[in-house]
Amino acid sequence: MFTYQRASLSLLVLISMFYSSAAKAQNPISVTGKILTTERSVPLEYVSVKLFLLPDSSFLKGVFTNPEGKFELMAQPGKYFIELSLAQYENEKTESFELKPGQVNFHFGTLRMQLSKTQNVKEIVVKGQKDIMQAGIDKKVYNVSEDLNVNGGTANDILNRLPSVEVDQDGGVLLRGQGSVTILIDGRPSSLSGSSGKTLLDALPANSIERVEIVTNPSAKYDPDGSSGIINIVLKKNKLLGFNGMVSTNLATGNLKGGNVGEGTASLSYRNGNVNVFGTYTARYLEGYRNNYNDIRQDLSTGTFILDQNRTGTDLDAGQTFRFGTDINLNPRNTLGFVATGSLTRRDRTGDLWNAELNEQNEITNLWQRTSLDPTNRRNLDINLNYKHDFKAERGNFIFDVNQSLGTEWIEGYYKNFYYNPDSSLANLPVLDQQLFNTEKNNITTAQADLTYLFPSLGLRTEAGLKAILRDQLVDTYSQTLNQTTGIYQEDTLANFLYGYKEQIFSAYGVVGKQVNRFKIQGGLRIEKAYQIPNLISDSIRIVNDYFNFFPSAHLRYEIKPKSELSLSYSRRIKRASAGELNPFTNYSDPYNLQRGNPYLNPEFIHSFDFAYSLEKKKLTVSSALFYRSANDVISRFKEFYPNNTSAVTYLNIAQTKSLGAELILMMKPINGLRTTVSYNGNYTWYYSNDSLIPNRQGFNHNVKWNTSYEFWKKTATVQLSVNYNGPRVTVQGIAQRKGPVDLAFEKKLANGNWTIGTRVTDIFNRQGFYFIVDRPGIYQTGEFKWLTRRVYVSAVYKFGKLEISNKGKQMSGDGGGAEL
Repeated sequence: MFTYQRASLSLLVLISMFYSSAAKAQNPISVTGKILTTERSVPLEYVSVKLFLLPDSSFLKGVFTNPEGKFELMAQPGKYFIELSLAQYENEKTESFELKPGQVNFHFGTLRMQLSKTQNVKEIVVKGQKDIMQAGIDKKVYNVSEDLNVNGGTANDILNRLPSVEVDQDGGVLLRGQGSVTILIDGRPSSLSGSSGKTLLDALPANSIERVEIVTNPSAKYDPDGSSGIINIVLKKNKLLGFNGMVSTNLATGNLKGGNVGEGTASLSYRNGNVNVFGTYTARYLEGYRNNYNDIRQDLSTGTFILDQNRTGTDLDAGQTFRFGTDINLNPRNTLGFVATGSLTRRDRTGDLWNAELNEQNEITNLWQRTSLDPTNRRNLDINLNYKHDFKAERGNFIFDVNQSLGTEWIEGYYKNFYYNPDSSLANLPVLDQQLFNTEKNNITTAQADLTYLFPSLGLRTEAGLKAILRDQLVDTYSQTLNQTTGIYQEDTLANFLYGYKEQIFSAYGVVGKQVNRFKIQGGLRIEKAYQIPNLISDSIRIVNDYFNFFPSAHLRYEIKPKSELSLSYSRRIKRASAGELNPFTNYSDPYNLQRGNPYLNPEFIHSFDFAYSLEKKKLTVSSALFYRSANDVISRFKEFYPNNTSAVTYLNIAQTKSLGAELILMMKPINGLRTTVSYNGNYTWYYSNDSLIPNRQGFNHNVKWNTSYEFWKKTATVQLSVNYNGPRVTVQGIAQRKGPVDLAFEKKLANGNWTIGTRVTDIFNRQGFYFIVDRPGIYQTGEFKWLTRRVYVSAVYKFGKLEISNKGKQMSGDGGGAEL
């Protein structure tokens, strides 16, 4: 392992030396100018000046003008044009110009911009509205702040609104019908994104998120984990000059018996030319309920066994989240950043579960009640330190990033069984009184170095980097049962184990991209050495899974005409079993529905192909794709049924799955103020099994999501309607369906935009929930989950400070503050 790390470091040093030498090969040419108003020749500050390369009109770089209206760009010889844009002014585009070898400076002189004809000169506060969804040919960006229907929600609520994305009842995320997707926070693994096959994103308030990025077939630059791709959650970060702040609150009620919600957020920031400091704090309290039922019918040699389970319970979700950070511009080409994100959350659930065993005549033969109290406390902290160096002449950059993510979860369980006669009278049997205590600790360390270098004269882009991910998890579980004779709790077999898990992934990648006329070609390779080590400490069993792999990628794009592209892409990917899926110790918290992992799971390998088309018009944007995935040794959730009438959810590798599908996203602006986004995803999946208990299955999955908003009242008010539909989804053993909601929201801006008030109703028809069927020879099970989803919210936001976008004189980058994919 040490040799591998030294070799990787040497490789990065050699690449850096090569790029540094190449950077000195040509001297850049200075492009300068000054921008004034047409009316009174007043210098314009913060004008966006973008440089585009001809003949393909590809964007190279951009800057903002200084207080004197001046700008400067550095570029290599070639043909270019410039676009100018500023709120309240008409966009301008220059004639094409050519920079020749040996030239030192190209000066535009004075450029002028005219006030927009539709803009009221007296209006000072103008807010540019983004589309909720921005769909490119290789990445989709969901702008959270533009969706009124997630105010007061969590990250899970946001994910459920994304095209082709579903979140199941346990917090598992599916993308394009598959449950293998990598969740990143600001481009990095985090304890918030889960450790046991489910996310913990219910602890992350929606108001703390800037945007969500979806990449379905990423290049070799990115981690190959996840058969369906990557979802990157980018948290908010200050982009305004001077001292600014915001205070917001959300209040809601679910029904007359409870379901109250309270949320408050406060943020402060200060930014000048060299330093940016920002901080945010959010507190959240949400009451609800969580009910479910199960009906199991199992054919046994002695006859048909029937188990009917009905559970009602309460659900309390409360917590606090904070984020603090700073960016320091050491000089024009070197930036140092620090960010800390933390959360303290509490999840308390109570349950009243009635269990009835029935015979073939549907007569009750056994009846008992199990009450439960499951309080959970979580603590998460992510600390990030990053450094960025921009090469001269805008040739690229070098980024070094270190992230430490720490998470601890304390779970307690208090269970009592009360036994009844078939006529519902209390039986003369002792009460079973059990207690469970579980502590889970997660430690994730990530370090990476990324190098990007451009060769403009050759139309060549190169990228290389190294990355290390170290995961360490420890699960300590203890359970005890009350001795009815002595009145003392004694250790039992409900769940007593100590389980450790280590994962180490070391990787290096290289990517080369070339533009030839209207074609853009990119190829990459990622090499990876990985170790997965589940450690059954209680049983003195340590299993080492050691593997070395190559992950190639290839992308080809063709520009039919400006803002219209075709693309074809391929990547080899991997799904690694999570720590929870590898944990073999059985969870007995529900004696009839056990849970256990499989420490001998193999990685799942995927071949992913995408053929995409995008078109962008003034009133219509189209993003479409055909995709095909083939996976071997597929890690599947599997439910085992036993002769003693119990069952257990576990995991195994089935032979293969294949999936063929299509995705379509339409973004329409038919009239001024009206915006509509419609997305459709459908795919047909084949499951091939090598286990006699799991027959081959196939079926069609699809979902539709629709969001429309209308601005009125001089663009100070907005009404928004959202509709989500998820069709039944074929699984290895049956079908599953998450029923989507219909939401309605209204927002009004006051006092020149400093105040915003709003209201919204979630799940108007109260139909959101989860339903599943297990159907295999001799077994038939149906189940349904329902939780409190219909709520009425009211919100208020107050903003203060100098609301002006910064980045003056800096190279333009993506919106938001976190790492961008």
